[in-house]
Amino acid sequence: MKIKTYLILSGAFLFLSCGKNEKQIIDENAPSLAVQSETPKAVEQLVFKKSEDIVPSEELDLSLLKKTTENLNIEYSNIKIEDVSSIRYNDKTTFFVICTTHKSQKAKSKEEDLGNFYERKYVFVNNEDGKILAEETDKNLGYYENEGLRAAKTYILKDLLQLNEKTQAIALSTEVYSNSRVVMYSEEKFTIVTFDGKKMHKVLYEYPIRLTNGDSNGAGTYQIETLETGISLSDSETNGFYDILVSKIFTYEDAAEEDLENDIQKKNDLKVKKEFQKLKFDGKTYNFKKDDQNRFL
Repeated sequence: MKIKTYLILSGAFLFLSCGKNEKQIIDENAPSLAVQSETPKAVEQLVFKKSEDIVPSEELDLSLLKKTTENLNIEYSNIKIEDVSSIRYNDKTTFFVICTTHKSQKAKSKEEDLGNFYERKYVFVNNEDGKILAEETDKNLGYYENEGLRAAKTYILKDLLQLNEKTQAIALSTEVYSNSRVVMYSEEKFTIVTFDGKKMHKVLYEYPIRLTNGDSNGAGTYQIETLETGISLSDSETNGFYDILVSKIFTYEDAAEEDLENDIQKKNDLKVKKEFQKLKFDGKTYNFKKDDQNRFL
């Protein structure tokens, strides 16, 4: 089961306290993806209703992974096995997300010690001998183990996406989260990758599907805003690929524990906002404008 890393933050109990929790909010308010536009199209393929519904691939051919690492000139001992994912793309090709560890140089002091460096590689390989057909390092997912931000395991969705009648695609879920006890931050993103036999194409890269942003005093008082996104493929096409339908739900919670000595009353205010977006393929990628603006905070 996929574990949400933002629960590592001490605010885990915050979601479960005082009235309705976030999961209840999302379930009760989640609109149908098929009825979000004025002229809706029939939905051909529901990818996920919310990120926690994502079912990851459980494939992992260790024998093929060893051949792949040899062809990448990587020591097998430097692979973080628990963070490796894979899926068979077709009869001839397998796709890997490989997490490698690089030992950092010895620091002069504890303050300067960033720890080991972790790097993510996307690799298409031949199923027979692990020959590298295409590879790319995702620089946005590299991190030092002692940094404030960390990258969680990259999950490959179990089912391939069908972008048109002929083109299959691999869907990835990536996540970066705060290593702080009081800063409640995590961002999960969605990437779609295709392979033409020679080259890898990221037709959608890091589209936000879940964002948690807020702060806490660690004792029941907090403000937090969460974006939860659903993804579907429409039956309408633009430049040869199906349009992507996006359903967004923003929730905001402002809570405080009662503190009579400091004249603080108990509260649990809740706000919800819904939005919809359609992503269209421009011939190379699904373009979208980066939106970092909170709706309530």
